[in-house]
Amino acid sequence: MSAIRTVVVGGGIIGGGIAVALARAGHAVAVVEPDATAAAALTSRVQELAGDAPEGTPRVVSGWEPVMTAHFVIEAAPEDLALKEDVWARLGALAPLDALLASNTSSLDIDALAALVPRPERVLATHWFNPAYEVECVEVAPGRATDPDVVGRALTILRDAGKHAVVVRNGAGFVANRIQFAAIREALLCLEEGMPAESIDEVVSTSFAPRLAALGPLANADLGGLDTYLAIFEVLRSAHGDRFAPPRILADLVADGRHGVKTGAGVFDYTPAAARALVERRDERLSRIIAATRDRGGTA
Repeated sequence: MSAIRTVVVGGGIIGGGIAVALARAGHAVAVVEPDATAAAALTSRVQELAGDAPEGTPRVVSGWEPVMTAHFVIEAAPEDLALKEDVWARLGALAPLDALLASNTSSLDIDALAALVPRPERVLATHWFNPAYEVECVEVAPGRATDPDVVGRALTILRDAGKHAVVVRNGAGFVANRIQFAAIREALLCLEEGMPAESIDEVVSTSFAPRLAALGPLANADLGGLDTYLAIFEVLRSAHGDRFAPPRILADLVADGRHGVKTGAGVFDYTPAAARALVERRDERLSRIIAATRDRGGTA
């Protein structure tokens, strides 16, 4: 079977990382980067990172010709609507009608971009994370017009490339950016209030961040007890205002007796065996994560 011909439009940090990830997975990759300075820097970077990619290192080109024969096109231009609209108008004019078209956006509406090309049913968002050649997750967000078969094709391509592709709902920020930007905002507020920057980063990286990496926020909340989380939200709201107002769904779950693992139901449902397995999985993963991130001084 011939290699998937993939074109990444935009040779910035994320675009270059996507190109490296897919080249390593056996795609024949070209990167469209019109800016000569950026193209030169990217050429050097992908040669270093892609190594002995099966189809060779990604080609960095200034023209749009590779789009005309592409199987898969990923737009990775900056988050500027006017710029992206120009890119998508070009994609609509040049890409084969059966090519899968994706945007790396996580803040703009994929439906607005899909409207700019013929056959919008082949358009969806694939939101990668920096560095794209290392981070497993890719959020896959279909638009209103996206054909389910196109979603299936995208998931297969990404998973075959070693990515943990997760389907999410289309909307500003998808899942990851809504959660991480809420955390970053609060970290910056702590900094604004005079807490040392080093302390903020140290506390996060050695406390709840490894736990989130092990299970995710909702399973962790079930383990901690949703009733406890509700009580803490109320304390935080009294101290810091309504940005800590508990979501209605949390109050509803607690009112329904779904307090988490300890009651057999929270966000998720648990049998005793499933609850034990969750704790064992958390502890095993957490142990590996802490060991992998422990510094030379012996602290996590």
